[in-house]
Amino acid sequence: MSINQILTLCVLCLSGVLQAQMESDSKYLLGNWNGARDSIEASGITINPRLTVFNHNFVSGSGSNESVFNGKAELSAKFNGKSIGLSRWTLVTKAEYNFGNALENVGQVLIPKNTAITFPGFTGGDRFDVSSVFFIYGWKPGNQVLFGKINMIDLAAGSKYSGGAGLDAFWSLGFAAPVSGITPPYIFGSIANISGEKLKWTFMVYDPVSAVGKSGLDAPFNEGVVFSVSPSWNVNIGNSMGSHALRLAYSTQDGTNLYNLGDLNPPVEVPLSDKKNRFFASYSFNHPLSSIDDKHSWGLFGQFAVSDGNPNPVDFSIFLGVGGNSFIKNRPQDKWGLAFYDYSLSNIIDDNAEQIGIPLRDELGIETFYQYWVNNWFSIGADAQIISPIVKNSDTAVFLGLRSSVKF
Repeated sequence: MSINQILTLCVLCLSGVLQAQMESDSKYLLGNWNGARDSIEASGITINPRLTVFNHNFVSGSGSNESVFNGKAELSAKFNGKSIGLSRWTLVTKAEYNFGNALENVGQVLIPKNTAITFPGFTGGDRFDVSSVFFIYGWKPGNQVLFGKINMIDLAAGSKYSGGAGLDAFWSLGFAAPVSGITPPYIFGSIANISGEKLKWTFMVYDPVSAVGKSGLDAPFNEGVVFSVSPSWNVNIGNSMGSHALRLAYSTQDGTNLYNLGDLNPPVEVPLSDKKNRFFASYSFNHPLSSIDDKHSWGLFGQFAVSDGNPNPVDFSIFLGVGGNSFIKNRPQDKWGLAFYDYSLSNIIDDNAEQIGIPLRDELGIETFYQYWVNNWFSIGADAQIISPIVKNSDTAVFLGLRSSVKF
């Protein structure tokens, strides 16, 4: 990242702070675009540009200390078909551009430390992708079908206390979009949400090959198909209601390509597997501990997951945490969190690593963050991650970061 780019970003952040109080009621830095935003939305089109910048630092662990600046510029849009007589249809699309460098291959850490920069990537310092192009057909509240190229990190962003896509909450992929070994970061396929009296069902059918950097239309389902079903339900404890969910997923993809999912980079060359299918199962929950108002709360969240471990690269994972909207008085829009994860690679990877003298272990990580929203469109925050790396003889790795975001 050049000095000019860094200075430009610094000036942008500083200008946001200076203008924050003057336009505290506006949802966006540029306001209503001189009336253009309202006109566009009246025609059924919603456009949301956003810029998020990071300063990420590897301050302790195996290897030399390193500091990088990077960022993500994104433009999301929704086109409601009501204006052309298709009221049940919506087209969703999103373009993302990552710039700068990432903390790559430092500290012997497996789980990516910065979700927003990891996808769609940082190859050659820059990476662009249209990460979502999908249609939504909805026939009543809580019932809809999505199909096309879908950014699963964005869908995970809606998780009650652990989402955020690396922009608003946790940075680590371990919490922002948990690694399953069976769901790529971007998929090509279909998702159906069906709400019943007691259960909400989510059914998924998608191509097992990652659609990161691809349209998804090049030989779709050529390597197999993934089927997934997930029932969720509400549970009352005391005066609060939490949400619980199970997920079962099955893939027909051959094991020879199973490790090429794009979200993990094991520290050793992974041997091929001759298995032709795999499965994944998880149980997740969130439950409020304190309700600030009807829209803001903070509480507990977690997930326990298992897989066959062969050919799935991850055989077990767990994360637990607490977070959500701020507990500080008069700061309900702020976000905070503290969480722990444990990821275990499959025995096939562990055995291969042992044979070449790189003994592995479970990777354990702790992350905490606070994101302060100066107003509706400008935020700044800090993050700390302490990780016991996947490579057994590695030192504890410590990462510190700053994050600032502007909605235009």
